[in-house]
Amino acid sequence: MHLDDHAASWRDQLIELSLPGVGAVTARVDDGSPAVEVSEDEPGFRRREPTVPPARETVRRTLVARPPLELEHTWLVVPALGPVLPVEKGVGLVGDLSGLRPPVEVRGESAAPARPSREGAEVGAPIGERRRRPLSPRHGWYRVPAVAAALRARGGIVGRGALVGPRREWFEPAVATREDLLGAHPDQALESALAAARELGQVAVLRIGPDGLDIVPTGADPRIPLLEGLPLQVTARPAQCPLQGEDGCGPCRPVGGPWIRASQEAQLDWEARRAQAVGMLGCGVCFGEALPPEPDQPQVPRLAEATPVTHLGRLHLRGGGSVQIDPLIRPR
Repeated sequence: MHLDDHAASWRDQLIELSLPGVGAVTARVDDGSPAVEVSEDEPGFRRREPTVPPARETVRRTLVARPPLELEHTWLVVPALGPVLPVEKGVGLVGDLSGLRPPVEVRGESAAPARPSREGAEVGAPIGERRRRPLSPRHGWYRVPAVAAALRARGGIVGRGALVGPRREWFEPAVATREDLLGAHPDQALESALAAARELGQVAVLRIGPDGLDIVPTGADPRIPLLEGLPLQVTARPAQCPLQGEDGCGPCRPVGGPWIRASQEAQLDWEARRAQAVGMLGCGVCFGEALPPEPDQPQVPRLAEATPVTHLGRLHLRGGGSVQIDPLIRPR
């Protein structure tokens, strides 16, 4: 079967979850290739390079080298990303794939300078502007609370995590539930998960477990093929930097800097990717804290504090590139 780039991304992606009773895991399609030995560089001084998306082979080699983990149960993974449309000139649209509601117009940041409001409006909003209510978890881009609630209501326990690009270049939120707790029969559990996914505008349900990986589309996106019985590799996921493709790495280093416009744009784009990764997966290296540069690095740029997921204003998408969006909740 020939798969285009978008369809192939569903086969090649990483599935990174924190599962109740199991812990943090990474799952991927097992291509059967052995780990490739790489000679170590001679010890000595070496300036740490900016952290860019690693090569696929680097990520694959790291996962192959980890001890395998056998999943005792089968888990159903439901993506939790709502439709994202760019904000243009301060105005954007947030659509609802379920068809239950028309697209909702949302306003970006006002051009007026932000000042504390004395009119009972949101702190930091311009005087005279009405307070904008946060988008509903059912209709915003980040639908983890709504998907988790739908699966719990059907009797499942949930774990959270993300679907991750094979080069760790994009991150999409996801929720997982145990198949045997969602339904008495595997087909019944799958139909229940598909119903929750369709209700919340999701495009597929992934099944991971001892029998491998299945990807079952909901029909919301015709580009996603039905894939069944793919060999699955599962490993424990150590607490590490979610942006780097190797275990045991130190803090990442920003791309770009405050020097010229191109450098500033590069750093903004990099910070958006880091905020997206840390917000969905966490980090066992910097823990989202603001870290100064190492002694051998220029004093700028430095790692910024992690941005809450609900405040993200830019996303790196599966299709490539990044898009500016309207945050679910404006930072105060």
